[in-house]
Amino acid sequence: MGCMATMDFKVVAASYNTAANMLNYTATGLRDGLRFTVSSRVKCLKDPGSAERLHMVVLLALTDHFKRPSPSGRRW
Repeated sequence: MGCMATMDFKVVAASYNTAANMLNYTATGLRDGLRFTVSSRVKCLKDPGSAERLHMVVLLALTDHFKRPSPSGRRW
């Protein structure tokens, strides 16, 4: 059984586009001791509204992001 990656992050900017149902965000933090900054967007059926919901939406998006291989083909 593999060990889980640790991630601590903060959402530094976020905006919701109602017409496109998209949340644009920038998050920065540490994952397994390495600093990262990610700016991306994610499909969201409605505005997250609260800071807690925003954090959960971005957590899910970042988890999915780090599952994909990096451009070099290696895992993050």
